[in-house]
Amino acid sequence: MTNTVVDNVAPGKEDLRFGFGANWADYIDKNFSDERVEISRRHLLWFLKLDDLKGKTFLDIGCGSGLHSLAAWRSGAEQVVSFDYDQNSVATTKKLHELSGSPKNWVVMQGSVLDEAFMDSLPKSDIVYSWGVLHHTGSMWKAIENAARCVHESGVFYIALYSTDVYVDPPAEYWLKIKREYNFANPVKKILMEWRYAWRDSIRGCLIRGKNPLAHMREYKLSRGMSYWHDVRDWLGGYPMEFAGNKETEGFARNNLNFELIHIKAGEGNTEFLFRPIGGTNYWDGVISKSPLIKLQGPFQRISGNAWRVHLPVSSGGIGDAGRFMLYENGSPLGWPNAPLSSIEAWGGGRYRSENGVLIFSTTDKSDPNETGKVYEFRSDFA
Repeated sequence: MTNTVVDNVAPGKEDLRFGFGANWADYIDKNFSDERVEISRRHLLWFLKLDDLKGKTFLDIGCGSGLHSLAAWRSGAEQVVSFDYDQNSVATTKKLHELSGSPKNWVVMQGSVLDEAFMDSLPKSDIVYSWGVLHHTGSMWKAIENAARCVHESGVFYIALYSTDVYVDPPAEYWLKIKREYNFANPVKKILMEWRYAWRDSIRGCLIRGKNPLAHMREYKLSRGMSYWHDVRDWLGGYPMEFAGNKETEGFARNNLNFELIHIKAGEGNTEFLFRPIGGTNYWDGVISKSPLIKLQGPFQRISGNAWRVHLPVSSGGIGDAGRFMLYENGSPLGWPNAPLSSIEAWGGGRYRSENGVLIFSTTDKSDPNETGKVYEFRSDFA
């Protein structure tokens, strides 16, 4: 059974495609700063669990604004290769390359991840990175497969994709309809749609909590250095588009690519995945050795809906609401920390939170954890 939701051919216009490159060119023109590069750099290294990228090669597939390629280069990568299908994105990335002194160990080019010959011409890299791109190609699974071909046997595969697990209410099908409407809209209607989205997504909630919405928009850059309004346009306009469930993506990687999931951050617009070849060894072995798995012992107590409760072992002390905590189900990381209780109860899917020595969690398939025989473990100083 598949959770993929795809609608990459709009009625009456088979070549419908959002101008990603123009949006990112405008973002760099209006928002580029060293502060944003540093924010991006810190997030990149945090998710990879590295202090720097010295001695490592970095491939940026669908480089967009070029900001994250620059972040990798400033992190000391031995070589950075950036490419994008959109010529505007290539030009914008080249602008950042030139502003950086045109370093010879950073190459920028035009190409498509769906072009197998082009992908085979690229060097195997220690870190193959593609953020929010592969689901916009019109052939997501093929794009993921082609991108994975560039991962070195001791490398990692870092991708971010839109997930059906996140877009539950409203569902993915709703957003595909909105995206078609936005792309066919005139400029005035697009602005109205952007403000309507901002009201529902951010402004209304800020006002209810007594927070300044403008401050929220300014602080948006603290997540990967991006811009609120440019991301709104990218979200509403991003087309073609596909969604897939987190477990579906993990299963595809395991069964089709022979990759294992080693890190995940779910619960936001894009779900971040980090894979490596099954049986491979690399720096990640050192990462997990510092935070051993601790097994949870049942019985698990139902709270309501899909939510279950279990007391954490005393030996796992130091865990609070914002603890560095990763829950595993049968050896796979789930990556839904600090989920609200209401969403754990309503949607399950592996959402969880830890507070005051208690773990409140859900299984990925909404089953009873006392009856399935699945093993639940955690790392207390990891995520």
